Amino acid sequence: MVKLQLLLRKEWRNAEGINHVKRIASSVGLTPTTAGTASVSAVISLVDFEATFGKPVEGVDPRPPGQRDFGSPGGYVSGDLPVPDPLKGYIESISVAPPHTRMGRSS
Repeated sequence: MVKLQLLLRKEWRNAEGINHVKRIASSVGLTPTTAGTASVSAVISLVDFEATFGKPVEGVDPRPPGQRDFGSPGGYVSGDLPVPDPLKGYIESISVAPPHTRMGRSS
C-alpha cells in the first residue's frame, strides 16, 4: 500500500470538512486512515495508484541503521500528483508520504 497525504484547503480544516474529504477520498479509491488539523492520511494499492494518478509510484528500498539514525523501512516516493477532480475544491495538494527515518543515534 502507498501512503498518501491530502492537504486540506483552509476552509475545510474543521471536523465537518475532514469528514467530507474522507467520504470523497473513499469514493475515488483512497482509503482514509487518520486525520490531523490540516490533512487527511490515506492509503491506496499500487495498482490503483497508477490507475488513479496516471503514473507509477517509485519504490524506495529499506535502509539499514547508519551512524546518525536507525535506518528506514523503505516505502514509496513520487513527484507532484494530480488532484482527482472530485477532491479539487477541498484539498490543496496530494502527495506520497515519504519513508520514515528512525532517529535516535548521535554522532
